[in-house]
Amino acid sequence: MSNTGYFLLIFVGMSLTAVTGLAQHRYYTRTVRRLARDHDEPGSVLVSGRGRGRLRGAVVVLVLREEDEVIRAAAVMEGATVLARFRDRPDWVGLRARDELPRCSPRAAKAVADARSRIPGRRRPVPVLRTRPSRPGRGLTRTNA
Repeated sequence: MSNTGYFLLIFVGMSLTAVTGLAQHRYYTRTVRRLARDHDEPGSVLVSGRGRGRLRGAVVVLVLREEDEVIRAAAVMEGATVLARFRDRPDWVGLRARDELPRCSPRAAKAVADARSRIPGRRRPVPVLRTRPSRPGRGLTRTNA
């Protein structure tokens, strides 16, 4: 295969990636607009969160009652490709978002926690600095610089 052939193959692959990524973004936007339109009520807030895994991820869109974080509507998208689709979760309606949710994967639980941190007016938790524990018998070492 010539250099031109490799170039065309890479170009077609990148173009497909861009087109499918845009299609998934439009699908996400349609889902958010649908939930916002269906649940446009005073005291409700729509939030979205993302949970990452090694190979698969999760995106959660929640409509919450702002005062106590009771879920009014929920949609979850889990998957590793652009073919992943949102699934409505009617079994979560009426439950509190801060409690454990039924049939919730660890990725979706991370996404729910991320969505809860994005409620307007709420402070994000301060990140905890992780330090590596020192090895026994190794104290501080000084280098000559």
